[in-house]
Amino acid sequence: MFISAYCKGQESPNFLWLVCEDQSLFFSIYGDSSAHTPNINQLANDGLVYHNCYTPSPVCSPSRSSLITGMYPTTIGTQHMRAYKKSSVGNEINKHTSLPYYSSKPIKPIRFFTEDLRANGYYCTNNSKEDYNMLTSPLAWDESSQVAHWRNRKDGQPFFSVFNFNITHESNIWKNKTSYSEEELNNILIPNLFPDNEKIKIDFLTNYKNIEKLDEQIGIIINQLKADSLYENTIIFFFSDHGGPFPRYKRSIYETGLRVPMVAKWIKDTCRGNNYQLISFVDFAPTILDAANIQREFQFEGISFFKKDQRQYIYAATDRFDEEIDLRRSIRGNNYKLIYNGDITTPIYKPIIYRSQMKTMQVLDSLHKQNKLNLYFSNWMSNNTKDSFELYKVSEDYYETNNLINNPKYDWVYKELKAQLFMWMDKSDFGNMNESMMLDSMFTSSRIIPKLNTPKVINNNSGYLINCNNAYTSIGWRNKSEKVWNIYKENELIKPKEDFEILLFRPGYEILIHEFNK
Repeated sequence: MFISAYCKGQESPNFLWLVCEDQSLFFSIYGDSSAHTPNINQLANDGLVYHNCYTPSPVCSPSRSSLITGMYPTTIGTQHMRAYKKSSVGNEINKHTSLPYYSSKPIKPIRFFTEDLRANGYYCTNNSKEDYNMLTSPLAWDESSQVAHWRNRKDGQPFFSVFNFNITHESNIWKNKTSYSEEELNNILIPNLFPDNEKIKIDFLTNYKNIEKLDEQIGIIINQLKADSLYENTIIFFFSDHGGPFPRYKRSIYETGLRVPMVAKWIKDTCRGNNYQLISFVDFAPTILDAANIQREFQFEGISFFKKDQRQYIYAATDRFDEEIDLRRSIRGNNYKLIYNGDITTPIYKPIIYRSQMKTMQVLDSLHKQNKLNLYFSNWMSNNTKDSFELYKVSEDYYETNNLINNPKYDWVYKELKAQLFMWMDKSDFGNMNESMMLDSMFTSSRIIPKLNTPKVINNNSGYLINCNNAYTSIGWRNKSEKVWNIYKENELIKPKEDFEILLFRPGYEILIHEFNK
Protein backbone atom coordinates (compact mmCIF):
# COMPACT_ATOMS: atom_id res chain seq x y z
CA MET A 1 0.00 0.00 0.00
CA PHE A 2 1.42 3.37 -0.96
CA ILE A 3 0.67 6.47 1.07
CA SER A 4 -1.65 8.92 -0.59
CA ALA A 5 -0.77 12.57 -0.83
CA TYR A 6 -3.33 13.46 1.80
CA CYS A 7 -0.89 12.28 4.41
CA LYS A 8 1.36 15.17 3.54
CA GLY A 9 -0.98 17.76 4.94
CA GLN A 10 -0.33 21.45 4.44
CA GLU A 11 2.47 23.04 2.44
CA SER A 12 4.98 23.55 5.26
CA PRO A 13 4.57 20.86 7.92
CA ASN A 14 7.08 20.53 10.72
CA PHE A 15 9.20 17.38 11.02
CA LEU A 16 10.46 15.56 14.08
CA TRP A 17 12.72 12.50 14.06
CA LEU A 18 12.96 10.45 17.25
CA VAL A 19 15.92 8.13 16.67
CA CYS A 20 16.85 5.36 19.07
CA GLU A 21 19.90 3.14 18.76
CA ASP A 22 20.45 -0.57 18.28
CA GLN A 23 16.88 -1.89 18.28
CA SER A 24 14.99 -4.55 16.40
CA LEU A 25 11.27 -5.28 16.76
CA PHE A 26 11.35 -5.43 20.59
CA PHE A 27 8.18 -3.38 20.94
CA SER A 28 4.55 -4.15 21.73
CA ILE A 29 3.49 -2.61 18.40
CA TYR A 30 5.17 -5.67 16.85
CA GLY A 31 3.75 -8.16 19.34
CA ASP A 32 6.52 -8.14 21.98
CA SER A 33 4.98 -6.89 25.24
CA SER A 34 8.12 -7.30 27.38
CA ALA A 35 8.62 -3.53 27.63
CA HIS A 36 5.95 -1.03 28.69
CA THR A 37 5.98 1.78 26.10
CA PRO A 38 2.84 3.93 26.42
CA ASN A 39 4.29 6.94 24.57
CA ILE A 40 5.48 4.96 21.56
CA ASN A 41 2.18 3.07 21.53
CA GLN A 42 0.23 6.33 21.50
CA LEU A 43 2.36 7.62 18.65
CA ALA A 44 1.60 4.39 16.79
CA ASN A 45 -2.13 4.84 17.46
CA ASP A 46 -1.91 8.30 15.91
CA GLY A 47 0.05 7.14 12.87
CA LEU A 48 1.26 4.24 10.76
CA VAL A 49 3.30 1.30 12.01
CA TYR A 50 5.77 0.20 9.34
CA HIS A 51 6.52 -3.52 9.32
CA ASN A 52 9.17 -3.61 6.60
CA CYS A 53 11.54 -0.72 7.26
CA TYR A 54 15.23 -1.44 6.63
CA THR A 55 18.62 0.13 7.05
CA PRO A 56 21.12 -0.45 4.19
CA SER A 57 23.79 -1.21 6.80
CA PRO A 58 23.46 -2.97 10.19
CA VAL A 59 25.70 -0.53 12.02
CA CYS A 60 25.32 3.11 13.00
CA SER A 61 27.52 5.53 11.03
CA PRO A 62 27.03 3.98 7.55
CA SER A 63 23.27 3.82 8.16
CA ARG A 64 23.19 7.46 9.24
CA SER A 65 25.06 8.48 6.11
CA SER A 66 22.19 7.07 4.07
CA LEU A 67 19.61 8.91 6.20
CA ILE A 68 21.22 12.32 5.75
CA THR A 69 22.01 11.93 2.03
CA GLY A 70 19.32 9.62 0.62
CA MET A 71 22.14 7.52 -0.91
CA TYR A 72 23.49 4.02 -0.28
CA PRO A 73 26.72 3.89 1.76
CA THR A 74 28.37 1.76 -0.93
CA THR A 75 27.60 4.47 -3.49
CA ILE A 76 29.12 7.33 -1.52
CA GLY A 77 31.98 5.41 0.13
CA THR A 78 30.77 5.48 3.74
CA GLN A 79 30.24 1.73 4.16
CA HIS A 80 33.33 1.00 6.30
CA MET A 81 32.58 1.50 9.99
CA ARG A 82 34.75 4.13 11.73
CA ALA A 83 36.59 5.20 8.60
CA TYR A 84 36.13 8.83 9.59
CA LYS A 85 37.45 10.40 12.76
CA LYS A 86 36.97 14.09 13.31
CA SER A 87 40.20 16.15 13.31
CA SER A 88 42.22 13.05 12.39
CA VAL A 89 41.70 13.01 8.62
CA GLY A 90 45.07 12.79 6.94
CA ASN A 91 46.89 13.04 10.28
CA GLU A 92 46.30 9.69 11.96
CA ILE A 93 46.40 6.07 10.84
CA ASN A 94 43.43 3.86 11.62
CA LYS A 95 44.78 1.08 13.83
CA HIS A 96 42.30 -1.39 12.34
CA THR A 97 43.26 -0.86 8.71
CA SER A 98 46.69 0.80 8.59
CA LEU A 99 44.97 3.33 6.34
CA PRO A 100 44.52 7.03 7.13
CA TYR A 101 41.19 8.22 8.47
CA TYR A 102 39.23 9.83 5.67
CA SER A 103 36.01 11.57 4.74
CA SER A 104 34.78 9.96 1.54
CA LYS A 105 34.75 11.74 -1.82
CA PRO A 106 31.73 10.42 -3.71
CA ILE A 107 31.69 10.30 -7.48
CA LYS A 108 27.98 11.04 -7.63
CA PRO A 109 26.67 14.41 -6.45
CA ILE A 110 25.34 14.35 -2.90
CA ARG A 111 24.05 16.87 -0.44
CA PHE A 112 22.90 16.70 3.16
CA PHE A 113 19.15 17.02 2.57
CA THR A 114 18.71 19.40 5.49
CA GLU A 115 20.54 21.98 3.36
CA ASP A 116 17.53 21.86 1.00
CA LEU A 117 15.20 22.37 3.94
CA ARG A 118 17.21 25.31 5.28
CA ALA A 119 17.36 26.90 1.82
CA ASN A 120 13.55 26.84 1.85
CA GLY A 121 13.09 28.49 5.21
CA TYR A 122 13.21 25.54 7.62
CA TYR A 123 14.94 25.72 10.97
CA CYS A 124 16.97 22.51 11.29
CA THR A 125 18.23 21.18 14.61
CA ASN A 126 20.13 18.08 15.65
CA ASN A 127 20.23 16.94 19.28
CA SER A 128 22.87 15.91 18.90
CA LYS A 129 24.58 12.97 17.19
CA GLU A 130 26.55 13.66 14.03
CA ASP A 131 27.86 10.26 13.09
CA TYR A 132 27.71 10.01 9.30
CA ASN A 133 31.13 8.35 8.73
CA MET A 134 32.08 11.51 6.87
CA LEU A 135 32.55 15.18 7.57
CA THR A 136 29.27 16.90 8.43
CA SER A 137 28.33 19.78 6.18
CA PRO A 138 28.66 23.08 8.11
CA LEU A 139 25.44 24.08 6.32
CA ALA A 140 23.39 21.10 7.47
CA TRP A 141 22.08 22.52 10.74
CA ASP A 142 21.03 25.77 12.33
CA GLU A 143 21.90 24.07 15.61
CA SER A 144 23.66 20.81 16.38
CA SER A 145 24.25 20.33 20.09
CA GLN A 146 22.73 18.88 23.25
CA VAL A 147 20.62 22.05 23.63
CA ALA A 148 19.46 22.23 20.00
CA HIS A 149 15.68 22.58 19.88
CA TRP A 150 12.87 23.78 17.63
CA ARG A 151 12.01 26.30 20.37
CA ASN A 152 15.04 28.37 19.35
CA ARG A 153 13.60 29.18 15.90
CA LYS A 154 11.81 32.34 14.81
CA ASP A 155 8.10 32.55 15.55
CA GLY A 156 6.11 30.60 12.99
CA GLN A 157 9.19 29.21 11.22
CA PRO A 158 8.76 25.57 10.09
CA PHE A 159 11.29 23.18 11.56
CA PHE A 160 13.02 19.83 11.12
CA SER A 161 14.33 18.52 14.44
CA VAL A 162 16.23 15.34 15.26
CA PHE A 163 16.53 13.91 18.77
CA ASN A 164 18.83 10.94 19.26
CA PHE A 165 18.42 8.57 22.21
CA ASN A 166 21.51 6.67 23.29
CA ILE A 167 19.90 4.77 26.17
CA THR A 168 19.21 1.66 24.03
CA HIS A 169 22.73 1.48 22.59
CA GLU A 170 24.55 -1.87 22.73
CA SER A 171 27.03 -0.55 25.32
CA ASN A 172 24.23 0.14 27.80
CA ILE A 173 23.63 -3.59 28.03
CA TRP A 174 26.89 -3.99 29.97
CA LYS A 175 27.28 -0.47 31.36
CA ASN A 176 23.85 -0.19 32.97
CA LYS A 177 23.29 -1.93 36.29
CA THR A 178 19.65 -2.93 36.03
CA SER A 179 17.49 -3.55 39.07
CA TYR A 180 15.08 -6.41 38.59
CA SER A 181 13.04 -8.91 40.55
CA GLU A 182 13.34 -12.67 40.41
CA GLU A 183 9.84 -12.75 38.94
CA GLU A 184 10.83 -10.38 36.13
CA LEU A 185 13.84 -12.53 35.29
CA ASN A 186 11.81 -15.73 35.31
CA ASN A 187 9.14 -14.20 33.07
CA ILE A 188 11.48 -12.71 30.51
CA LEU A 189 11.19 -14.34 27.12
CA ILE A 190 14.24 -14.57 24.88
CA PRO A 191 14.32 -15.85 21.29
CA ASN A 192 14.48 -19.65 21.33
CA LEU A 193 17.62 -19.57 19.21
CA PHE A 194 19.57 -18.36 22.29
CA PRO A 195 20.65 -20.80 25.01
CA ASP A 196 18.50 -20.76 28.14
CA ASN A 197 21.04 -18.95 30.33
CA GLU A 198 20.54 -16.55 33.22
CA LYS A 199 23.20 -14.07 32.05
CA ILE A 200 21.61 -13.91 28.60
CA LYS A 201 18.21 -13.37 30.19
CA ILE A 202 19.63 -10.50 32.24
CA ASP A 203 21.00 -8.86 29.08
CA PHE A 204 17.62 -9.10 27.36
CA LEU A 205 15.87 -7.81 30.47
CA THR A 206 18.31 -4.91 30.58
CA ASN A 207 17.51 -4.10 26.99
CA TYR A 208 13.78 -4.05 27.73
CA LYS A 209 14.39 -1.81 30.76
CA ASN A 210 16.38 0.52 28.51
CA ILE A 211 13.48 0.58 26.04
CA GLU A 212 11.18 1.69 28.86
CA LYS A 213 13.59 4.53 29.68
CA LEU A 214 13.64 5.39 25.99
CA ASP A 215 9.86 5.61 26.02
CA GLU A 216 9.98 8.04 28.95
CA GLN A 217 12.48 10.25 27.12
CA ILE A 218 10.37 10.22 23.97
CA GLY A 219 7.34 11.16 26.07
CA ILE A 220 9.14 14.31 27.28
CA ILE A 221 9.81 15.48 23.71
CA ILE A 222 6.27 14.73 22.51
CA ASN A 223 4.81 16.56 25.52
CA GLN A 224 6.95 19.59 24.67
CA LEU A 225 5.58 19.46 21.15
CA LYS A 226 2.01 19.32 22.46
CA ALA A 227 2.66 22.12 24.95
CA ASP A 228 3.75 24.28 22.01
CA SER A 229 0.52 23.38 20.12
CA LEU A 230 2.62 21.85 17.34
CA TYR A 231 1.72 18.16 17.55
CA GLU A 232 -1.05 18.22 14.95
CA ASN A 233 1.08 20.00 12.33
CA THR A 234 4.22 17.93 12.85
CA ILE A 235 5.15 14.79 10.93
CA ILE A 236 6.92 12.52 13.43
CA PHE A 237 9.19 9.58 12.62
CA PHE A 238 10.26 7.15 15.33
CA PHE A 239 12.85 4.56 14.31
CA SER A 240 16.11 2.85 15.21
CA ASP A 241 19.41 3.43 13.42
CA HIS A 242 19.76 -0.34 12.79
CA GLY A 243 18.90 -3.70 14.32
CA GLY A 244 19.21 -4.94 17.90
CA PRO A 245 22.24 -4.92 20.23
CA PHE A 246 22.75 -8.69 20.54
CA PRO A 247 25.07 -11.12 18.71
CA ARG A 248 23.79 -11.90 15.22
CA TYR A 249 21.68 -8.74 15.37
CA LYS A 250 23.88 -5.64 15.12
CA ARG A 251 26.55 -5.95 12.37
CA SER A 252 24.54 -8.78 10.83
CA ILE A 253 23.05 -8.74 7.34
CA TYR A 254 20.16 -10.87 8.58
CA GLU A 255 16.72 -9.43 9.38
CA THR A 256 17.71 -8.95 13.01
CA GLY A 257 20.41 -6.50 11.94
CA LEU A 258 18.62 -4.69 9.13
CA ARG A 259 14.90 -4.57 9.93
CA VAL A 260 14.01 -1.81 12.36
CA PRO A 261 10.97 -0.46 14.20
CA MET A 262 9.44 2.53 12.46
CA VAL A 263 6.35 4.64 13.18
CA ALA A 264 5.27 7.71 11.26
CA LYS A 265 2.64 10.11 12.53
CA TRP A 266 1.41 12.08 9.55
CA ILE A 267 -0.70 15.23 9.48
CA LYS A 268 -4.03 13.66 8.59
CA ASP A 269 -5.93 11.37 10.95
CA THR A 270 -6.75 9.03 8.07
CA CYS A 271 -3.11 7.91 7.89
CA ARG A 272 -3.32 5.31 10.64
CA GLY A 273 -2.88 1.57 11.02
CA ASN A 274 -0.27 -0.80 9.61
CA ASN A 275 1.88 -0.41 6.53
CA TYR A 276 3.70 -3.28 4.81
CA GLN A 277 5.45 -1.55 1.91
CA LEU A 278 9.21 -2.02 1.63
CA ILE A 279 10.99 1.02 3.05
CA SER A 280 14.72 1.78 3.05
CA PHE A 281 16.57 4.52 4.92
CA VAL A 282 17.52 6.02 1.55
CA ASP A 283 13.80 6.77 1.14
CA PHE A 284 13.56 9.05 4.19
CA ALA A 285 15.22 12.15 2.72
CA PRO A 286 13.18 12.25 -0.52
CA THR A 287 10.02 11.64 1.54
CA ILE A 288 10.70 14.64 3.79
CA LEU A 289 11.41 16.94 0.86
CA ASP A 290 8.34 15.62 -0.94
CA ALA A 291 6.16 16.30 2.11
CA ALA A 292 7.62 19.82 2.31
CA ASN A 293 7.00 20.31 -1.44
CA ILE A 294 10.69 21.02 -2.08
CA GLN A 295 12.46 20.21 -5.35
CA ARG A 296 16.21 19.68 -5.62
CA GLU A 297 18.62 19.89 -8.53
CA PHE A 298 19.93 16.31 -8.42
CA GLN A 299 18.39 13.00 -7.50
CA PHE A 300 18.39 10.69 -4.53
CA GLU A 301 18.78 6.94 -4.78
CA GLY A 302 15.80 6.65 -2.48
CA ILE A 303 12.09 6.76 -3.38
CA SER A 304 9.56 8.99 -1.63
CA PHE A 305 6.94 7.12 0.39
CA PHE A 306 4.33 9.04 -1.61
CA LYS A 307 5.27 7.64 -5.02
CA LYS A 308 2.74 5.22 -6.48
CA ASP A 309 5.52 3.10 -7.96
CA GLN A 310 7.08 1.83 -4.76
CA ARG A 311 10.30 -0.13 -4.44
CA GLN A 312 10.24 -3.83 -5.13
CA TYR A 313 13.53 -4.63 -3.39
CA ILE A 314 15.53 -3.79 -0.31
CA TYR A 315 19.34 -3.71 -0.69
CA ALA A 316 21.90 -3.88 2.09
CA ALA A 317 25.62 -4.38 2.59
CA THR A 318 28.15 -5.26 5.25
CA ASP A 319 31.78 -4.29 4.84
CA ARG A 320 34.23 -3.45 7.63
CA PHE A 321 33.16 -3.31 11.28
CA ASP A 322 36.06 -1.85 13.26
CA GLU A 323 38.78 -4.51 12.92
CA GLU A 324 36.78 -7.16 11.04
CA ILE A 325 35.89 -7.29 7.34
CA ASP A 326 32.61 -8.92 6.37
CA LEU A 327 31.91 -8.48 2.66
CA ARG A 328 28.27 -9.43 2.18
CA ARG A 329 25.39 -8.06 0.12
CA SER A 330 21.67 -8.79 0.31
CA ILE A 331 18.44 -8.20 -1.53
CA ARG A 332 14.97 -8.70 -0.15
CA GLY A 333 11.72 -8.84 -2.15
CA ASN A 334 8.27 -9.23 -0.66
CA ASN A 335 8.85 -12.73 0.72
CA TYR A 336 12.42 -13.85 0.08
CA LYS A 337 15.93 -12.61 0.76
CA LEU A 338 19.14 -13.56 -1.04
CA ILE A 339 22.53 -13.01 0.58
CA TYR A 340 25.72 -12.86 -1.47
CA ASN A 341 28.93 -13.64 0.40
CA GLY A 342 31.74 -11.80 -1.36
CA ASP A 343 34.49 -13.58 0.54
CA ILE A 344 33.86 -17.31 0.93
CA THR A 345 37.31 -17.96 2.44
CA THR A 346 36.30 -16.66 5.88
CA PRO A 347 33.63 -17.80 8.36
CA ILE A 348 30.43 -15.87 9.03
CA TYR A 349 31.32 -15.21 12.66
CA LYS A 350 33.55 -12.19 13.30
CA PRO A 351 35.00 -11.84 16.82
CA ILE A 352 34.32 -8.12 17.29
CA ILE A 353 36.34 -6.89 20.29
CA TYR A 354 33.81 -4.23 21.26
CA ARG A 355 30.94 -6.74 21.31
CA SER A 356 32.92 -9.14 23.53
CA GLN A 357 32.14 -6.91 26.54
CA MET A 358 28.55 -8.17 26.52
CA LYS A 359 27.76 -11.06 28.88
CA THR A 360 25.67 -12.75 26.19
CA MET A 361 28.65 -12.87 23.86
CA GLN A 362 30.88 -14.17 26.65
CA VAL A 363 28.39 -16.96 27.40
CA LEU A 364 28.16 -17.92 23.73
CA ASP A 365 31.93 -17.95 23.41
CA SER A 366 32.36 -20.08 26.52
CA LEU A 367 29.74 -22.62 25.45
CA HIS A 368 31.24 -22.76 21.98
CA LYS A 369 34.69 -23.60 23.35
CA GLN A 370 33.12 -26.37 25.45
CA ASN A 371 31.19 -27.74 22.46
CA LYS A 372 27.98 -27.14 24.42
CA LEU A 373 26.47 -24.47 22.19
CA ASN A 374 23.14 -25.16 20.50
CA LEU A 375 23.10 -26.00 16.81
CA TYR A 376 21.98 -22.55 15.72
CA PHE A 377 24.78 -20.56 17.32
CA SER A 378 27.26 -23.40 16.91
CA ASN A 379 26.85 -23.07 13.16
CA TRP A 380 27.07 -19.27 13.38
CA MET A 381 30.33 -19.37 15.38
CA SER A 382 31.93 -22.24 13.50
CA ASN A 383 35.11 -21.85 11.50
CA ASN A 384 33.40 -23.23 8.42
CA THR A 385 33.73 -21.06 5.36
CA LYS A 386 30.65 -19.50 3.79
CA ASP A 387 28.74 -20.57 0.72
CA SER A 388 28.51 -17.97 -2.03
CA PHE A 389 24.76 -17.52 -1.55
CA GLU A 390 22.08 -17.94 1.11
CA LEU A 391 18.35 -17.85 0.45
CA TYR A 392 15.60 -17.43 3.03
CA LYS A 393 11.83 -17.04 3.01
CA VAL A 394 11.88 -14.16 5.46
CA SER A 395 8.11 -13.71 5.46
CA GLU A 396 7.98 -17.00 7.41
CA ASP A 397 11.56 -17.34 8.70
CA TYR A 398 12.43 -14.12 10.53
CA TYR A 399 15.64 -15.50 12.09
CA GLU A 400 16.77 -16.98 8.76
CA THR A 401 17.49 -20.46 10.04
CA ASN A 402 16.31 -22.42 6.99
CA ASN A 403 18.65 -21.84 4.05
CA LEU A 404 16.80 -22.72 0.80
CA ILE A 405 19.70 -22.18 -1.58
CA ASN A 406 20.10 -25.89 -2.39
CA ASN A 407 16.39 -26.54 -2.82
CA PRO A 408 15.62 -26.67 -6.57
CA LYS A 409 12.05 -25.61 -5.83
CA TYR A 410 13.37 -22.09 -5.24
CA ASP A 411 15.73 -21.80 -8.22
CA TRP A 412 13.45 -19.23 -9.82
CA VAL A 413 13.64 -17.04 -6.71
CA TYR A 414 17.42 -17.34 -6.59
CA LYS A 415 17.85 -16.39 -10.26
CA GLU A 416 15.49 -13.42 -10.04
CA LEU A 417 17.03 -11.97 -6.88
CA LYS A 418 20.60 -12.63 -8.01
CA ALA A 419 20.05 -10.74 -11.26
CA GLN A 420 18.55 -7.75 -9.43
CA LEU A 421 21.25 -7.76 -6.74
CA PHE A 422 24.12 -7.81 -9.21
CA MET A 423 22.55 -4.98 -11.21
CA TRP A 424 22.42 -2.93 -8.03
CA MET A 425 26.02 -3.80 -7.17
CA ASP A 426 27.15 -2.75 -10.65
CA LYS A 427 25.62 0.69 -10.05
CA SER A 428 27.50 1.07 -6.77
CA ASP A 429 30.71 2.99 -7.27
CA PHE A 430 32.67 1.66 -4.30
CA GLY A 431 30.98 -1.54 -3.18
CA ASN A 432 33.08 -3.91 -5.26
CA MET A 433 36.60 -2.89 -4.24
CA ASN A 434 38.60 -3.09 -1.05
CA GLU A 435 39.07 -0.04 1.14
CA SER A 436 42.58 0.78 -0.05
CA MET A 437 41.53 0.60 -3.70
CA MET A 438 38.51 2.75 -2.89
CA LEU A 439 40.73 5.48 -1.44
CA ASP A 440 42.97 5.37 -4.50
CA SER A 441 39.88 5.70 -6.67
CA MET A 442 38.60 8.64 -4.65
CA PHE A 443 41.78 10.62 -4.11
CA THR A 444 44.34 9.05 -6.50
CA SER A 445 47.27 7.12 -5.08
CA SER A 446 48.67 10.23 -3.36
CA ARG A 447 45.47 10.45 -1.31
CA ILE A 448 45.73 14.21 -1.12
CA ILE A 449 42.45 15.90 -0.22
CA PRO A 450 41.56 18.18 -3.15
CA LYS A 451 40.86 21.89 -2.82
CA LEU A 452 37.98 23.94 -4.16
CA ASN A 453 38.35 26.99 -6.36
CA THR A 454 38.01 30.34 -4.62
CA PRO A 455 34.60 31.90 -5.27
CA LYS A 456 34.16 35.25 -6.99
CA VAL A 457 31.99 37.96 -5.50
CA ILE A 458 30.31 40.49 -7.76
CA ASN A 459 29.41 43.77 -6.09
CA ASN A 460 26.67 45.97 -7.41
CA ASN A 461 24.88 48.86 -5.81
CA SER A 462 22.22 46.75 -4.08
CA GLY A 463 24.17 43.69 -2.90
CA TYR A 464 26.55 40.86 -3.76
CA LEU A 465 26.37 37.89 -6.11
CA ILE A 466 28.50 34.82 -5.43
CA ASN A 467 29.98 32.96 -8.37
CA CYS A 468 31.25 29.49 -7.50
CA ASN A 469 33.22 27.65 -10.17
CA ASN A 470 32.91 24.24 -8.47
CA ALA A 471 30.52 21.42 -9.39
CA TYR A 472 28.14 19.94 -6.80
CA THR A 473 29.26 22.43 -4.16
CA SER A 474 27.13 23.94 -1.41
CA ILE A 475 27.61 27.63 -0.66
CA GLY A 476 27.05 29.43 2.61
CA TRP A 477 27.60 32.97 3.82
CA ARG A 478 27.42 34.93 7.08
CA ASN A 479 28.29 38.25 8.59
CA LYS A 480 31.60 37.95 10.43
CA SER A 481 29.89 38.48 13.79
CA GLU A 482 27.46 35.58 13.20
CA LYS A 483 27.96 31.90 14.07
CA VAL A 484 25.38 30.23 11.82
CA TRP A 485 25.89 29.96 8.07
CA ASN A 486 23.11 31.03 5.73
CA ILE A 487 22.40 28.85 2.69
CA TYR A 488 23.20 30.69 -0.54
CA LYS A 489 20.79 30.13 -3.42
CA GLU A 490 21.96 30.39 -7.00
CA ASN A 491 21.82 33.98 -8.33
CA GLU A 492 20.72 35.24 -4.92
CA LEU A 493 21.61 38.85 -4.10
CA ILE A 494 22.93 38.92 -0.53
CA LYS A 495 23.06 42.06 1.59
CA PRO A 496 25.57 41.62 4.42
CA LYS A 497 25.54 44.14 7.25
CA GLU A 498 29.31 44.06 7.72
CA ASP A 499 32.41 42.28 6.47
CA PHE A 500 31.34 38.78 5.59
CA GLU A 501 32.55 35.23 4.96
CA ILE A 502 31.73 32.71 2.25
CA LEU A 503 31.95 28.96 2.79
CA LEU A 504 32.17 26.25 0.13
CA PHE A 505 31.49 22.64 1.01
CA ARG A 506 31.72 19.52 -1.14
CA PRO A 507 32.13 16.07 0.45
CA GLY A 508 35.70 14.83 0.18
CA TYR A 509 37.19 18.30 -0.44
CA GLU A 510 38.79 20.79 1.90
CA ILE A 511 36.26 23.23 3.32
CA LEU A 512 36.97 26.66 1.90
CA ILE A 513 36.19 29.79 3.92
CA HIS A 514 36.94 33.13 2.27
CA GLU A 515 36.63 36.57 3.84
CA PHE A 516 35.35 39.64 2.01
CA ASN A 517 35.35 43.24 3.06
CA LYS A 518 32.08 45.06 2.66
